[in-house]
Amino acid sequence: MNVTGRIIIAGAGLGGLTAALALQKAGFRPLVLEQAEVLGDVGAGISITPNAAKGLISLGLGEALDSNAQAPLQQLVRDGLSGNQLMCIDRSKVRERYGAAYYMMHRADLHALLVAAVLANDAGAIRTGQKLVGVAIERGQARIDLLGSPSIRTDVLIAADGARSLIRTVLFGDDGARFTGHVAWRLLVPAEAAPEAARQPGSVVWTGAERSFVRYGVRGGSLVNCVGLTRTGQWRGEGWSQQVPVADMAAEYAGWVSEVTGLISAAPGGLVNSWGLFVRPAAERLVAGPVALLGDAGHPMLPFMGQGAAMAIEDGVVLGRCFAESASPAEALARYEAARLERTRFIQAESAAGAERLQQAGPGKARLARNEDSLGIFDYDPAMVPV
Repeated sequence: MNVTGRIIIAGAGLGGLTAALALQKAGFRPLVLEQAEVLGDVGAGISITPNAAKGLISLGLGEALDSNAQAPLQQLVRDGLSGNQLMCIDRSKVRERYGAAYYMMHRADLHALLVAAVLANDAGAIRTGQKLVGVAIERGQARIDLLGSPSIRTDVLIAADGARSLIRTVLFGDDGARFTGHVAWRLLVPAEAAPEAARQPGSVVWTGAERSFVRYGVRGGSLVNCVGLTRTGQWRGEGWSQQVPVADMAAEYAGWVSEVTGLISAAPGGLVNSWGLFVRPAAERLVAGPVALLGDAGHPMLPFMGQGAAMAIEDGVVLGRCFAESASPAEALARYEAARLERTRFIQAESAAGAERLQQAGPGKARLARNEDSLGIFDYDPAMVPV
């Protein structure tokens, strides 16, 4: 393929940067436009499951993952009220079984690794302060309208601009988001302020009626990442950056085991992040002319299987391979859609169904057995699947 055609990626999140790195590996020089003035994925903890890890390793980030992330030897599932163990998932043989480890790390650390790798290949590959305000397809190209700057035309536009994607809304249509009744809570607790039990390695999930809570260490165990998911009858806005008093979260987990309540009470500054979880219909297509949707822009996931970032990473790796193996951008985008549509629709559906499996009280062996391992999700290798 002619590698001189312009490829623009809208969004410098994990998916957009993975796509940029994969395209660079394929011999292209993509340009990433990011609306934030300063790069920095604030976030909190993130699970990099083996399917996503294989993609990152194929892009040369294997040693960086081993140096910056933790690989838990087990994952425990416990009852939130009694603390009784419901399941133990052995992760000691994950690398041998799936071809990559199951990593946990700070999201900002992964973001920084991707930024450094992309800029090492091309110091001008990322432009910040580029707010997208309009988009159109004209004469086979995409036109991008930027706030305070001239419009840009590009041969290929990759929309990695998140769940509330402007590009998807304008070019693909958006049937709207529906509040699921679920609310997410997030906090990072310094290890020295956490209950002693919470400083132990590995991850623990507590489950109960209409709520769940997970904790695991990041940055060498110096921080404990905590995520709570609850069901509510009250509408809550979308967007993970909203902060609320810790008392709001504490009330949701009243009566739960002391490790959970102790972590909540240790929230720095007495504040936690909380936001509503919204679901959007599964995409009927990921490509329109010279434009492709990637990550949450194409298939926003509920967090009950921890696969949102993993799907964006898979998308980026597969996209780069499609361009490397195609004779034209149109062929590359067609291959990308064919390779990713069924996979992402399946994960999207299973992630939504995961709430019902996870947020129940009582014995969990049967309902919890339908998980990432039993569904074969970790077997997928974005660096090797046919495109």
